[in-house]
Amino acid sequence: MTRLRTALLPGFLVGSVILAGCGSQSASPSATQPAATASAAASESAASASQPAASETADVRVRIRNSSYDPTELTIPAGTEVTFLNADGFTHTVTEGTDGQPVGDPIVDEEIDQNGSVSVTFDEPGTYNITCKIHSSMNITITVEG
Repeated sequence: MTRLRTALLPGFLVGSVILAGCGSQSASPSATQPAATASAAASESAASASQPAASETADVRVRIRNSSYDPTELTIPAGTEVTFLNADGFTHTVTEGTDGQPVGDPIVDEEIDQNGSVSVTFDEPGTYNITCKIHSSMNITITVEG
């Protein structure tokens, strides 16, 4: 009987460790992810959720990932604050302009480091093109309604 217990004990221990590892997978994503990653995931959900209903919110988020703005088009009411969150591992800019070229006297021209953010309030109705001066293919069009 002692041999049987000795033979079963390692298998039981390995099985317990595997089950314990599986148990930690059921924890919420924010509990197992670094704070910045969990924050970026929450921001992505907020950006996706706020795009269709942007006219009903006063705070909208645009996520920068894979060298692109997400979403690439946005319609918001005047007075809305838009927060740009950089989820890439390198610096971007949020600059009024197109194809990497700023307009004269831009309303925003800010660098955003990895995991950084910048917020811009769009008070005046109109169409605003936002680009990244470092990555000219990054563009978003923001339509502000009066």
